[in-house]
Amino acid sequence: MIVIDHDGCIVCVGCSSVCPTSAISYEGNRMKVYPDKCIDCSICVRVCPADVIEMFKGVKSLKELEEEKAKKLI
Repeated sequence: MIVIDHDGCIVCVGCSSVCPTSAISYEGNRMKVYPDKCIDCSICVRVCPADVIEMFKGVKSLKELEEEKAKKLI
């Protein structure tokens, strides 16, 4: 699963243009993520010029995401 820091996102749409599964799209003046479509390839992370996309490999739900974020704080 990817997480986009919307405060720092410059909405260049580069991430959505390279995503092979359309897991990211431009909606409502910001980038929207579809975790169920994400295959953890991290191409979007590498192309983001603002460096605001974070990858959590293997995570597919918000509950799992919170658990992974908590692990990073320990």
